[in-house]
Amino acid sequence: MFVGNGFDIHKHSPDRKLFLGGLSFDGDGFIAHSDGDIIIHSLSDALLGALGKKDLGFYFPSNSSTPKDIESTIMLNKVLEIIDYKKYVISNIDITVLSESINISSKRDVIEKNLAALLDIDETKINVKGKSFDQMGLIGTSVASASIVTILVKNA
Repeated sequence: MFVGNGFDIHKHSPDRKLFLGGLSFDGDGFIAHSDGDIIIHSLSDALLGALGKKDLGFYFPSNSSTPKDIESTIMLNKVLEIIDYKKYVISNIDITVLSESINISSKRDVIEKNLAALLDIDETKINVKGKSFDQMGLIGTSVASASIVTILVKNA
């Protein structure tokens, strides 16, 4: 069995679309070289970490070698190739979104369903929850939001 964890944080921007878990939602998006999907980015890092690979920024640097505004789902699909995903089974994924401005409880079910489809696993293996920061720091003042992912992977 392999455990991985991932983390991502981005500042909000009213000029960008909000992407979470591969889906678009109403609300301020994120300043990023890609679409800024904090859930997909932290999930990708968790998968890479569980299997001893380098971090997401190694494969998708924030420069001209990575297409500007690339969809995070494209990045995730590449990560699945890098780790040879077919050789592994995901036991569970635990996702925490840290935000004052994003109400995760209203988005949880559709995010879990979409992530399950992207990973071809049962959605009961995915847990998405939210935490606020009680007006403390960049997250608490709604300047930024973050995501933390822990994943358990085993050989197929």
